[in-house]
Amino acid sequence: MLKKFKPDMICKSILDIDLETLIKRGINYLIIDIDNTIVAWGEFDVREEIIEWLEKVQKMGFKICLVSNNQKDRVKKIESMLGIPAIYNAKKPLKSGFLKASILLHQGKKNHQTAVIGDQFFTDVIGAKRLKLYVILVRPLKEKEFIVTRINRIFEKKILKYYEKDERE
Repeated sequence: MLKKFKPDMICKSILDIDLETLIKRGINYLIIDIDNTIVAWGEFDVREEIIEWLEKVQKMGFKICLVSNNQKDRVKKIESMLGIPAIYNAKKPLKSGFLKASILLHQGKKNHQTAVIGDQFFTDVIGAKRLKLYVILVRPLKEKEFIVTRINRIFEKKILKYYEKDERE
């Protein structure tokens, strides 16, 4: 069962994603988590290199939508700063937030040329895999996190070790 939820790519940071691999796979839509993926949890400042990466990705032809379980005020502020559409209160790992982003990106058409990028297994990976989307798991920007996330990380580490062991065999 765990194999069904294995991320398609695991990277240290969003900056380390092999964009050429995505292009070769026909992916041209990106659904990107906010907290601890592009902005440290509880902060509003987006690092310059991440802003540059987002601009580069868009120039390459990728369309982006941000998706977050966070509240409207925080998400709308980041959406406004970056000029990238965003879905707030997404309720990940439920499908609804991902579907809203897909509709926004694809102008209502169903399209599986989409990759989801996020830092959490139990929200980003499971939610995206339930929709059979390509998933890229990145390490969180900072260790400071919401208490529930910190608890989830304990289990997440065990699952990721299982995947590493499975790849070696």
